[in-house]
Amino acid sequence: MTEEEFRQKAAGVTTLEMFLNTLQDPEGLIDFCNLRELSLHVHVLPRAVGLTRMTQLQRLCMTDVGLQSMVGIQECTALMHLDLSQNSIPEMDVDVLSRLTNLRCLWLNQNRISRIQGLKPLNRLNTLWLARNAISCICDELEDNAALTDINLAATAIGNFRDIPKLSRLRLLSSLALGDAHFGDSPVCALCNYQTYILFHLQQLNVLDAHVISDGARHMAEATYMKKKMYYNMRIKTIKRNTSNVLRK
Repeated sequence: MTEEEFRQKAAGVTTLEMFLNTLQDPEGLIDFCNLRELSLHVHVLPRAVGLTRMTQLQRLCMTDVGLQSMVGIQECTALMHLDLSQNSIPEMDVDVLSRLTNLRCLWLNQNRISRIQGLKPLNRLNTLWLARNAISCICDELEDNAALTDINLAATAIGNFRDIPKLSRLRLLSSLALGDAHFGDSPVCALCNYQTYILFHLQQLNVLDAHVISDGARHMAEATYMKKKMYYNMRIKTIKRNTSNVLRK
């Protein structure tokens, strides 16, 4: 087969999967310019190369290939599903993500990410999985992602309830995982009243940590939260009253 014949055949391929291969020259992928789906499960591929002409690519999976950066994916502007799990990516690249405005699903599980960022332009994003990363807070990074329905932050470093109420702004959010059987639990899952607090503040949820929420559990959480809130308010008033009495004496 001549080089020209190869290029013509490559241009006609729409789906390509490479599994347990050694990709000697990743730049050779550039001839597959009309791909819609690409899955690379090769031995070592620290950089995303050969993707610059894949402007029609809708689904890209590069898992467990030793990827160290998201750079190189930004030209794939038609991407709807991106899976870069089980790599060594240190950060969510703002410049790359800003170009991927068609994304519906983003999986970056098991990387070295410590901060959520770069998602504000992705207003079509409905699935976000960042499990088993070093993320310790959500902050306000998801407030513009109103289309989100499924978030997985299991086995992250989130250890308090501080950011949970902010997720109430995501009215379409139906599934949240801060712990699951596959990835493990985040520290917040070990806090007292974890489920009660989550269900009270995020009443739009249907699934928490892979468990379907029943109406009974939802009502119980609301009743328990209100009882505890009344109890602690009474305790605060009692302490203030006792302190005032001591100061008068």
